[in-house]
Amino acid sequence: MRVLILLALVGLMAAARSFEVPGRSVGSTTALAVGFLLLCAYLMGWLAKNLSMPKLTGYLLAGMLAGDSVLALIPEAAAGDLKIFTGVAVSLIALTAGTELEMRTMRPLLRTIGLITGIAGIGTVVIIAVAAWLMRGQLPFMAELSPSGCIAMAAVLGVVISANSPAVVVALRTEMNADGPLCRTVLGAVVMGDLLVIVLFAGVGAAAAPYLGNASDQGALVHLVWHIGGSLVAGGALAGVLWLYLRYVAQSTALFVVALAFVVAEVGQRIGLDPLLVALSAGILVRNLTSGGDALHEAIEGSSLPVYLVFFGAAGASIHLDVLQIVGVPALLFALVRALSYLATSRLATALAGAEAVVQRYAGVGMLPQAGLALALGLLMVKTFPAVGEGAGTLVLGVVAINEMVMPILYRQALLRSGEAGRGEVGVSAAFPIVPPDSSASAPVDEGWDDGADASSTAGVVEAVDVDPAAESRQIRTGDTLPPDAWQG
Repeated sequence: MRVLILLALVGLMAAARSFEVPGRSVGSTTALAVGFLLLCAYLMGWLAKNLSMPKLTGYLLAGMLAGDSVLALIPEAAAGDLKIFTGVAVSLIALTAGTELEMRTMRPLLRTIGLITGIAGIGTVVIIAVAAWLMRGQLPFMAELSPSGCIAMAAVLGVVISANSPAVVVALRTEMNADGPLCRTVLGAVVMGDLLVIVLFAGVGAAAAPYLGNASDQGALVHLVWHIGGSLVAGGALAGVLWLYLRYVAQSTALFVVALAFVVAEVGQRIGLDPLLVALSAGILVRNLTSGGDALHEAIEGSSLPVYLVFFGAAGASIHLDVLQIVGVPALLFALVRALSYLATSRLATALAGAEAVVQRYAGVGMLPQAGLALALGLLMVKTFPAVGEGAGTLVLGVVAINEMVMPILYRQALLRSGEAGRGEVGVSAAFPIVPPDSSASAPVDEGWDDGADASSTAGVVEAVDVDPAAESRQIRTGDTLPPDAWQG
């Protein structure tokens, strides 16, 4: 039945497009595109799940089929307007990632995350850069560059292509209801990895500018400080606003959070801030410095489905199959080099950190998916280096298209094989599993994930002693920073 509904939607959308008059706009094409993506992506996600694939793969396929490359059901004028929804989605996903990074539960994993960021993150940038330099003869946009220019372009490509995707990691973690050392390590590593990529792109881009036909930007350092430092300060202010709202209002929280995400996405980009950094830092601060982490996480989770539908649907619509026809072989080679590099360097980093066997085996797989950041950096590269950026941007789009479609499937299989799928609590922050009030357990439900950490490292379980009848109906979360009697009011 749902397949028939999907086919009917496609037919209705095609019929609606047939009434368009060239040069004239009837109604809101953006609203039409968003509505179609919501319904079509939802049904495609259901179909993907029944085929044992991640739902987000279905969302991506829905966007790709509706885009210009296949059925051209999304009007060209609406495709650009979808960026508004993409920005809001990135902010909400970053907020979700921030609320998952509870420092108390992440502390035993910090050494592993740090080594993955340093060894796998920087190592993969170097390996991709070397591969780009070795393949310079097969890349037309590098043919006219000087030897120094080839090195500079290879370094820029190494940074851009190495970018990860917290959005995919968060989406799969939510879809699979997964929790455990692998999930937590991968989430921390991809967040830190993307922060590293943002910093490296600013520095490498400024250093490469004179060799790539662009004047050196003397204000690059000032821009970098504002872009990162200003984003972190704005994130602190946003955390304060969220805490005040959760503390004194606490009504229609999901709608308020979505409105703030819109402000962050639109205003932040116009004043040179990074919405991902703003929202991520706000989520981390709310989780670790206030008692509103769970309330914020639940509010975001309540609106997560339409966010994922539009975000990944729009990302799928941006995949151009004609690009793969042009750069298919080089893009496939770069995707392969990137995958092998992350798998090998992550295995080395986790082994040096003494991580659990499941983390050593599968952490590299979680570093493979790509989405928004790599696309954004690719477009920024085209703008920054117009002489060579268009060809390089086409290559980046091809690599991202492959990693968007294939790598989430591999990470889903890793979560299943690791045994962490289904270990989280539905509708509850994965960073804070819940224990019924009458539980006699004296240790967190995730005991054993911290590689033999002592009891103090996992302290925070609240025992239900002399609980009043009103409190008995409430589930107690492990790790909360306040005692149960402090929650009232």
